[in-house]
Amino acid sequence: SRERLERAQRIANMGSWEIGSETQEFVCSPEMARLFGASPDAMACASPESFLDRVSDTDRETVKTMRQVAEREGAPYQLTFKIVRFDGAVRTVHEQASPVLDSAGRQIAIEGITQDITDKVEAEKRISRLARYDTLTGLPNRAFFDKLAGPALERARRTNTSCALVYLDVDRFKSVNDAMGHKEGDIVLVTLAERLLAAVRASDSRPGSGHMASESVAARVGANAFTLLLAGIDDEALVSAVAERLMESVSLPMATSGGELVLTASIGIAMFPRDAADTRGLARCAEQAVHAAKSSGRSQYRFFDEAMNERASMRLIQETELRRGIADGQLRLHYQPKVDARSGAIVGAEALVRWQHPRQGLVPPDQFIALAEESGQILALTDWVLETACTDLRRWTDAGLPVVPVSVNLASPSFACDTLPVQLTELIERHGLLANSLLLEVTESLLMSDVERVVDRLAALRAIGFRVSLDDFGTGYSSLSYLKRFPIDELKIDRAFVTDIWRGGRDGAIAASIIALGREFGLRVVAEGVETSRQAEHLVSLGCYCQQGFLFARPMPAEDLAALLASNSASGAAAQTTGR
Repeated sequence: SRERLERAQRIANMGSWEIGSETQEFVCSPEMARLFGASPDAMACASPESFLDRVSDTDRETVKTMRQVAEREGAPYQLTFKIVRFDGAVRTVHEQASPVLDSAGRQIAIEGITQDITDKVEAEKRISRLARYDTLTGLPNRAFFDKLAGPALERARRTNTSCALVYLDVDRFKSVNDAMGHKEGDIVLVTLAERLLAAVRASDSRPGSGHMASESVAARVGANAFTLLLAGIDDEALVSAVAERLMESVSLPMATSGGELVLTASIGIAMFPRDAADTRGLARCAEQAVHAAKSSGRSQYRFFDEAMNERASMRLIQETELRRGIADGQLRLHYQPKVDARSGAIVGAEALVRWQHPRQGLVPPDQFIALAEESGQILALTDWVLETACTDLRRWTDAGLPVVPVSVNLASPSFACDTLPVQLTELIERHGLLANSLLLEVTESLLMSDVERVVDRLAALRAIGFRVSLDDFGTGYSSLSYLKRFPIDELKIDRAFVTDIWRGGRDGAIAASIIALGREFGLRVVAEGVETSRQAEHLVSLGCYCQQGFLFARPMPAEDLAALLASNSASGAAAQTTGR
């Protein structure tokens, strides 16, 4: 029984002991001695005082008092405290003790168990820290930031002072992860967190800042977003100075494995109690302000105002309405023909989505595509466009119409999805179409996000049979060194270079260069936004025959394009008969 008890105590990392009420004799189990790191000799001559000496200085009096009360009054106790083992290691133990009574009910001893719970305590601390702090930067997370900021706001409320909540978002940080990898991106974030803390401390300690550094709280609240609470600060000019200091600290060059990196940040600021009465309300206002800063060109700061709140409320309504519109079938697909300017023959069409809003009527894409991208609805919208375009292509084929390739714009999230080749393959097989009946349009900025991955994705799509068009060429990051690597089939000249092309000048030179470049690479070149005969004729003289714009046709519903295809086919057949 004794051996079983010792094994059980060893497994539980626990020892037992007893102190005689009259003799003060101290008896403990072997495991108790092992728990304290005591030698057999020390155990043989153990006394209550010798083991009490191993209790840490901060806890010794409490343990002594509890034992005395137990001896004097027979009161059981439970207590957690720290000990210093004989080998110098500091451990946390939990002790339970209760009186021992004889048959007459008299107290003759105190017996107890002492268990080493250090590992459990450390595990609980780690769990608590994980719940409260960001594991990467060590800063408080959003939930813990709310708790830390609460007392500072309460003090400000009592003392009738102000606080500022600063929301900092690192601009275009996704490109850092795409270019350098998430491991390097994490190192950058850690460096940024250190810089932000240093910048706030420097601002807090500046003479006349009006608040203490200890009252400022910083947290990481998003992948590349941080919040800071500046307590007891009433002057917006001082908040502006802090914001400028923060942006300056972010923009300092940073050495990475890929070379020197320079980042920028946008900042939104909300003031307590003017803008909101609690941390969450302040954070909401500051986030709206940072969106305004980004919309104004990034790398700047904005204070929240009520107009932003109204715009944010309107935006939320629009997001909800768009989500409902996609689900309820309010989207419409129009098509704008691509025409051979020499013959007038339709050689293709671009699918352009519209939103049939129940109150606003037919809403053009420039009023809701950006909203769909920012609200995460662009994937569902793109899927709908692809499905609808293939349905129309199938209908035209079944009607015996001369089907032309239909261009569909691919949003960045759709293009980045690893399942895109499979999704498109299943789509055309389900509708009984050939892959070359779809022309996938992508933008320059999309191609430049991760060149190696983009090249592989384009090659995979073209291997299946899909053709690829580079939209708005010349407006973004055009580079011949990259262009020759991208497996594409078509270049589209942006309308900005077409408007005054007949006048010559810089726009005309750029358009002529793009046309010559396309011919050199064996690509078809399409001019967008052609509205006058003079533009069309000048483009033809430069060798750009495929054109698209209001001169030839405005975007139209599917049934109107079907009628136009039928008419175009009949005209072509009549011309061939007359020629014979």
